[in-house]
Amino acid sequence: MQHRRLRVLFVSQGQAERMRPPRNCALISITDLSAPLAVLRPGWSSILRLAFDDVDPITFPGMNRDFRSLSGDQAEELAGYVVSQLPRCARIVVHCRHGISRSAGIAKAIAEATGATFPQGYAEYNRHVYKTTLSALARAIHAA
Repeated sequence: MQHRRLRVLFVSQGQAERMRPPRNCALISITDLSAPLAVLRPGWSSILRLAFDDVDPITFPGMNRDFRSLSGDQAEELAGYVVSQLPRCARIVVHCRHGISRSAGIAKAIAEATGATFPQGYAEYNRHVYKTTLSALARAIHAA
């Protein structure tokens, strides 16, 4: 499913909170389970809020057992959200606390599933988030 006009950006929570929402732009807001929700400006076309920790059992198996990683149910919710936004949004912004790992994993999955661009060579993304999201997106796009 190619969406030539779609742009996918990943940013920190601070950047997302300061952003003036671009026209026709959806936002995926990711916070840690123990953190307050991001305080976002009004004007986003749509916002999906998810809470999970920056845990990567693929890269670091057995680490951070007290934290909760992206679940399959959350990935399915995220994929359904993305597919629902594709017809109406030219841009999807994804944020997490630092804008490096979780948001990048989701942005990379969205980019691959839709044909949007992702920064070549960027390797700091959360592999678990990326693979789980990409699988869910493949199912959601196939079902659409």
